[in-house]
Amino acid sequence: PADGHYTRVSTVNGTSRSESHDGDSQHYADGNDSEYSDDEGPLTEEQVRRAELVYSITVRDNGQPRFCLKCNGPKPDRTHHCSVCGSCVLKMDHHCPWLNNCVGFRTQKAFVLFLAYGWLYCVLIFVPSVAFFFWEIAELSDDTEISINFIFLLIMSCVFALALLMFAAYHVYLLLTNTTTIESYEKNNYRVEARQRGTRAKYVNLFDMGPRKNFIQVFGSSWFMWLVPTNTAMGDGMRFPISFEGYNELRQNID
Repeated sequence: PADGHYTRVSTVNGTSRSESHDGDSQHYADGNDSEYSDDEGPLTEEQVRRAELVYSITVRDNGQPRFCLKCNGPKPDRTHHCSVCGSCVLKMDHHCPWLNNCVGFRTQKAFVLFLAYGWLYCVLIFVPSVAFFFWEIAELSDDTEISINFIFLLIMSCVFALALLMFAAYHVYLLLTNTTTIESYEKNNYRVEARQRGTRAKYVNLFDMGPRKNFIQVFGSSWFMWLVPTNTAMGDGMRFPISFEGYNELRQNID
């Protein structure tokens, strides 16, 4: 809400803290500084007015609406400015140097499939290589040698398969909990209605709608498109459904 009494819930050192706003005065909490921090100094009245044209349930570390001073425009929920790309990215997860592109609202599905297909490719190389290796050992005679290139292929396929498996598993976890990499270490500050000032509240991810709904938000409702690396995400990347159970839990913790 733009007016009235609300509470901003933020996370400081892993513990949620609530601060109240009654329209006349605001009480701010110390935010967490990071590469993607939204706390870039106070906004002017004009910037606040422009920022409030885009509805957002999240706010900056100082309690003001989210606004990008680099792009000179409002920041929707979960949007962050990428210093490498030089622009704001919807639902930004991270900038991937291997792909030279940002992983965000339109590319998250393709990135998860890229990790899964990369892991599958390494497994399809490693498994027959292991079988061939043991076959060579069994048939090895005094005048035969195993190629060093084959040994290198065997080792590297195993290393990359394990690395991609851990990386893919982590991003599947983020996908099913509706969390981005940035949000996993820099918690969102929520604008929550409250009747009185609260003290401390348990952190709740309001964007977590449950594993099934979280998956459909990114991969879409058409199952035959799930394995195709195209954008089938639900919504426009500027507004996201929130969990009313989580919202009510926050209110109960701070009321």
